[in-house]
Amino acid sequence: MINWWLITLGVALLIQSAGASVARSSGEVSNKEQEVATLKKRAEAGDPKAQVQLGIAYASGNGVAPDESEAAKWFRKAAEKGDSDGEYSLGEMYLTGRGVSANLTDAAKWMHRAANHGDARGQFNLAAMYLQGQGVPRDEAEAARWMRKAADQGLAAGQFGLGSMYAHGKGVPQSETEAANWYRKAADQDDPAAMNNLAFLLATSADPKVHDPKEAIAVAKRAVEVEADNPACLDTLATAYFEAGQPDKAAETERRALTLKPDDPSYKKALKKYEAASQHIGTAGGRPLMRRDDFAFVFLRGGLPSAVFAKGGPPSYLFRGNSLFLPLPVSLNRLNPSNSFHPLDFRPSHSNDTH
Repeated sequence: MINWWLITLGVALLIQSAGASVARSSGEVSNKEQEVATLKKRAEAGDPKAQVQLGIAYASGNGVAPDESEAAKWFRKAAEKGDSDGEYSLGEMYLTGRGVSANLTDAAKWMHRAANHGDARGQFNLAAMYLQGQGVPRDEAEAARWMRKAADQGLAAGQFGLGSMYAHGKGVPQSETEAANWYRKAADQDDPAAMNNLAFLLATSADPKVHDPKEAIAVAKRAVEVEADNPACLDTLATAYFEAGQPDKAAETERRALTLKPDDPSYKKALKKYEAASQHIGTAGGRPLMRRDDFAFVFLRGGLPSAVFAKGGPPSYLFRGNSLFLPLPVSLNRLNPSNSFHPLDFRPSHSNDTH
């Protein structure tokens, strides 16, 4: 059974630089309104880039009253001209049901057009939809093809997704070496979920070419530094300590994970194992004789999300259960004036619960 993710999306404006102060003087508001008025003239004259920017202004209420239907209208005008940003943005509106009725078929249609025009976000989202058969027939090979395109463009979410597909042989031959390679590329972009999965793979892999508990500890520590409040990252760090023959540190770290998520049965079970190992189990080759073999490597999880639209602030994610896999669609909330973007992050946990 596929469980759903609850997502809160924030918006960064194309017509406003990221990190701008939320407090504006009356003069600043007036200037913004004038900018939007100029932008609207360009959009009405048929400029697709202006149409996309105006759509985002309406979606976020920047210089105009928020109006998602009006946003969708302008995105559609740009999309129908073949503008990839317009195609992607309209696809997202259909995906999340903002300004239009939610429709996965129409979402896939516009994501496909954006993907064909080279939009990495569209390629990633299309891969996600093929992976689950939402809006398109389920096709793991096609999912892998589009995920690779997004990854090859340097999108951290795509690199993480492709790594996960290699880890589990979804649409590509299973390869922990390739999985580690793509996780590492995303981790090099400071993607905390990629760090988390890379650390877990390095700690638990049976392949001697991949297995490296010492590096796993270093990578897991980086993930914890970025997401100190994420118990899954602490759980991974505990795994790395255990596999490196340090059950005392593993137990200490698992207790920290349990402080953040006290009812998690897998964390409790792991802690008992680590405590037992630190008390009476010796080591062989620097690693505990007792192996943490009841913890399965976790792929990207969840279904295509239901979304709660909210202005301002970074996105946050809450995961429910331990369903199969799927990367989260990248949102237009990450667009900025230079049309660059930062991918959404993923927070997998290591639970052996099944649903």
